[in-house]
Amino acid sequence: MNKKALIFVSSLFMASFVLLFFSKPFVFSYDVRIIVPVLVAMIVAQYIEIPIGGIRFTAKPFLYIFLIPFISPETILVLSLITSTINKNVSWDRKLLRLSFEFLQISVGTFLFKRSVFDYLSLIYFAIGFFATNVLLSFVYVYFFTRTKLKNYIIVALIVFVLGLYASLIVTTIYLLPEVKFSYLVFTLLLYAGFLVQLYYTVTAQVWYQQLKYEQDEIRREIENLSKIPDVLEKIGSEDVDRIMNDLLEVACKLIGFSAALLNLFDYKSGRVIRVSKYGIKDEDFEMLRSKQPQIKDTLLLMQSRFDLGGVYFIPKGSIALDQTYIFKPSDYAALDADNAWDPDDLFLVPLVSNNRTVGYISFDKPVNGLRPTKREIELSKFFAWQFVQIVKESKYKSLFAGHYAEESTVSEFVEEMVRAIETKRTFSFIHLDIDNFGRINLEKGFTIGDEILREIKNAIEDEIKNYGLYTRTGDEFMVLLWTKSKSDAMILVQKVIENIKEKYPFVSITGAVVKYPVDAVNLEEILNKAKMALVAGKKSGGGRIINI
Repeated sequence: MNKKALIFVSSLFMASFVLLFFSKPFVFSYDVRIIVPVLVAMIVAQYIEIPIGGIRFTAKPFLYIFLIPFISPETILVLSLITSTINKNVSWDRKLLRLSFEFLQISVGTFLFKRSVFDYLSLIYFAIGFFATNVLLSFVYVYFFTRTKLKNYIIVALIVFVLGLYASLIVTTIYLLPEVKFSYLVFTLLLYAGFLVQLYYTVTAQVWYQQLKYEQDEIRREIENLSKIPDVLEKIGSEDVDRIMNDLLEVACKLIGFSAALLNLFDYKSGRVIRVSKYGIKDEDFEMLRSKQPQIKDTLLLMQSRFDLGGVYFIPKGSIALDQTYIFKPSDYAALDADNAWDPDDLFLVPLVSNNRTVGYISFDKPVNGLRPTKREIELSKFFAWQFVQIVKESKYKSLFAGHYAEESTVSEFVEEMVRAIETKRTFSFIHLDIDNFGRINLEKGFTIGDEILREIKNAIEDEIKNYGLYTRTGDEFMVLLWTKSKSDAMILVQKVIENIKEKYPFVSITGAVVKYPVDAVNLEEILNKAKMALVAGKKSGGGRIINI
């Protein structure tokens, strides 16, 4: 919770305490026969949510209305706060916000309840105070914290207010009946149950209406922005590529529904990420980002299989440690109280892939609707990523990644990279290659030929893995770390390396082992042991085999 939200919540709590002070005397119901069922009912009611226009109302307020004739509003306040804190499905930020809303709403309702001269009006006064405060707080929250159009919520808020007032009028019939009888109570209960059914269908219809309006806005936005793509692409060759990519990034954000984005390319010569284009980011912030270039390998660590959403990567807040030196967070974030709400610390990365090689990525941020990306937004982002790749391949930036090959690592660097990948749960395949009877080859063909064979294997590995991994060598053994989700990719790589060597040196055979983390092994020791055991088994069976663990 940011400072602005914390001040808002604190002010609500302070206002609530002031209202309670002027609502004395404080009356609390101690009858366990009533308290226990009410607690259970409140716990159940808080899990029944009514989503309207991006704001979620629980069923608890309508339970309060029914309970007022039986227990004091102060008792409802205390029990409500207790049950709200035990909701495990809600984060503490959202829980604190809901507590402050509910505290003030019930406090205002209690204050008006105590001001009623007639018993039959007290419940109506409570409902007016509770739901009017709800409307007011919803407007304030939407306007100052979500940065969305307030007019979208006016009708929704008024419907909730009218329904709450109507609910209080139904329950008030208890006070108007000539005498207290069980049959009258049942009649009121059935009347209220009918209202709740009506409420359910009213809210459902309103949700459908809001969704339909949102989809209409999406279609209109897509039509408007799709027509701009040909105009942007026609400028290729006649205008500066940076301007073209800026224009295309703007179209992408407006069409997909994001307020900010950053286009990055990989410079494999320096091993750094180059910031190329931006949208929705101030010039001074963009210059700051350009001056701080993260390493490519650190960026690739974010693109783990557990974050994969069909070719793009969504990294939720707190799921991985981020170096704040390279992080930029737009201000004035939308902060909806919804389960799929976007958090300012969420990341949405769309890789740019050319010839099965990641050459950069787009980082989208600050969604217009304040929600995490949907399948539609994911597919649109992949479409624009493809468009950017086509532009980059024919631009001045192609030299950043063209023709670069992986470099040999030391054994210690290689092991450190494996350990880091295991710690971050990043999927990879470990390949162990061993030249069969290499000592005899040196004796029969000469050490010069032996050195040539080692160089050819080294070049073949570098040619195949490129930026998708790293390798090291000890004597006539090669170890490769391949960043791939598919084990078959590793098998294909080994086969290509062996075929390349066989073509030039028919007398050479290579035994290989492939271990995938975390499917085949879960730690470093197990990975190395399984690969070694597979190599030994392959050698004993005659060599020249690829052992798939």
